[in-house]
Amino acid sequence: MSISNSIAWKYFFKRKNNHFINYISGLSILGLTIGISALLLITSVFNGFEDLLMNMYSQTNADLSLSPAQGKTIELSGKELTQLGEIPEVISAAPTIHETVLFEYDNNNLVTTLYGVPENYFEVVDLRPFKSMGELDLRTDGVDRIILGSNLKINLGVVLNDPFRTLQTYFPNRDKNTFLGKKLLKKQSISPIGTYTAFKDGSANTAYAPITYVQRLVGYPDQVYSGVEFKVKPEADYKILKENIRKLLPNHEVILLDKFEQDADLYKLMNIEKWMGFALVLFTLILIAFNLIGCIWMIVIEKQDNFRILRAMGAKKSDIKKIVFKLGSLYALTSIAVGTVITLTIYFLQKTIGLVNMSEGFMVEQYPTALAWQDFALAYLAVLTICLLAAWPSAQRAVNLAYREKK
Repeated sequence: MSISNSIAWKYFFKRKNNHFINYISGLSILGLTIGISALLLITSVFNGFEDLLMNMYSQTNADLSLSPAQGKTIELSGKELTQLGEIPEVISAAPTIHETVLFEYDNNNLVTTLYGVPENYFEVVDLRPFKSMGELDLRTDGVDRIILGSNLKINLGVVLNDPFRTLQTYFPNRDKNTFLGKKLLKKQSISPIGTYTAFKDGSANTAYAPITYVQRLVGYPDQVYSGVEFKVKPEADYKILKENIRKLLPNHEVILLDKFEQDADLYKLMNIEKWMGFALVLFTLILIAFNLIGCIWMIVIEKQDNFRILRAMGAKKSDIKKIVFKLGSLYALTSIAVGTVITLTIYFLQKTIGLVNMSEGFMVEQYPTALAWQDFALAYLAVLTICLLAAWPSAQRAVNLAYREKK
């Protein structure tokens, strides 16, 4: 152990002559320990909510989504679709069409999104775990069927498999507009067969129908789609996969988004909230550091004769500063060690027995938590930096005392 380490260790652990310094030292460590524990626990709760919400909101998202970079549609030949589905990392690929249409049922009207999807679509996005009523079949006995989000069914008052009433869908007629407006909207009928419930905002107000039905309604020609959605192998490298897709479509400018990039706004919002919480606790740690400044300052004043002796023995200014900075780092390391143990203990208890529960009616019983090594690294760096900055004015004071002649 170097001399500076030995002296700093002694100043930190040995009881001070002034008992008030001992109390201030203990309070400084206690404050920093609580601060770093709060910092880690708050970020773990935000991580838990982020994982929970992102998983819930991405339930109806494909693993990878392809859409045109410009405009609403992209023209893909049958050969191109086949090649996309044969990429080694891809399990299944499904072209889709989505448009905003008018729904009518029993004199109830609602404008929302209708998705046209092929029959293999549920191999790409599996809605079966979210089925609430009826069946999730796009075609039965050769007849087109529609699957409704639960909110859409409720708002329209739809009765599933009603033999006397069908759901009407309307879309602006591209070719047969008349001055009187009698043919401004193109109309098609379809029978609802099932419903699904999803947590994502807006998903419960959408509907799925066969892609051929939607093509006829919106007037899209064959090989024109809104995009393509992919089911991807778990071990796939998305960066390589995106490059392979772009190589297969050299004449198209496309946007490729993974499951979480499709909800990028939600992810950004969760990150903003997380870092705001982090900043508030960090500000509290900075306030606690003023107490540490006073503590180290009093230790330096108490040990001023020692610093003069060190100077007489040939210690340089940098050596004296190093002692004080290492003293500050000992406060940081002690707080980090104790704070980490407290954090891991509370985290384990929350995971196992649920120390803090959510209010009744929420989707989970206890607060979700998730620890990330990046948060530990950032918290450790923040506390260490704060303690070293707190030691800086005391280090300057120690040098002044050491090089000032005793009166």
